[in-house]
Amino acid sequence: MAKLTEQDFKKEISSRQFKRIYLIYGDEKYLVKKYTDTLINKALGKNPSDFDLIRLRSDASPEMIFSAARQISMFSDIKCVLVSDYDTDGLSESDYRALETLMSDIPEGTILIFSMPTLSKESKKTNAKSSREKKFSDTAAKYGTVLKLDKKGDIALETQLVSWAEKNGCLLTRINAAKIIALCGTDMTSLKNEIDKLSAYANYHEEITEDMIRQLVVKNTEVRVFALSDCISKNDFNGAYHQLHRLFEQNEKAEIILSVLSSVFVDMYRMKAASESGKSISDAAADFKYGKREFVLKNAYHHSKRYSTQTLRKILDVILETDIKLKSTRTDHEVLLETLIAKLLITVREGQ
Repeated sequence: MAKLTEQDFKKEISSRQFKRIYLIYGDEKYLVKKYTDTLINKALGKNPSDFDLIRLRSDASPEMIFSAARQISMFSDIKCVLVSDYDTDGLSESDYRALETLMSDIPEGTILIFSMPTLSKESKKTNAKSSREKKFSDTAAKYGTVLKLDKKGDIALETQLVSWAEKNGCLLTRINAAKIIALCGTDMTSLKNEIDKLSAYANYHEEITEDMIRQLVVKNTEVRVFALSDCISKNDFNGAYHQLHRLFEQNEKAEIILSVLSSVFVDMYRMKAASESGKSISDAAADFKYGKREFVLKNAYHHSKRYSTQTLRKILDVILETDIKLKSTRTDHEVLLETLIAKLLITVREGQ
């Protein structure tokens, strides 16, 4: 079997010459999710039944995976078992050996998919050849197919942005595509969201202009703060501090981070209050004078569903307390923000 490129992977699944094991991972999480979905859709169609697509959590034991792989398919001649974000480093040596044995004996008609849509591996100081991650990849390649999806370069990203805009009915020049990348970074999920937003603003048929980009594109700092707020809402301790420290590494000012974080939760609180009062998104946009930035409230409305009104009030109180300390004390600003994140995570957990 083999470790394939994107093009070879596409050819393989288009021909329906499916292997019994797939490992799909890499730094570009947008593509990991995309190709995982593509593989499942090619094998089972767009709406597979729960009998033919078995989804397992990241903490599934080798025994659970083995049991799922051995189940008989009910409605199709193919069954997929999807294991997301499986961290082989957390397995005991005996469990890892059991996993390798399982991978060598997948029954015909079963496709076992290991997909890493959010799990990222930190670079290891040990020899790469002795790492569990490499052993797992080599074993998957021995019995099936491995697709590693790295970050794309700027030229490839520019081409992708132009293509996305065209599919949305809009014209985007490569020069303006490069400006979007310069503003919000190279994460493809963020870039796709920006193109969809700009396309909607351009009425799905006009050119996406430089003025539109300057007015609407979320800059990289904001993207990271939005990702930080998402980790907080999911009570993802490691993810939240990872995003915060990435902001520190970019030398972003604490005042800017706190300001953007505050605006995210203010928008959510406004939409929560509006929803409870029977107001629409358009009503809230008019009341708070969002103008053409109504899309901000659409996102806020979606995310506000994760919180109670009381929890959002407590979050805003904690942010206000930190803002006062930031402006009135000599406490290290990074320490203040790290403390803030801890308090927000506790508040969210208590509100669940």
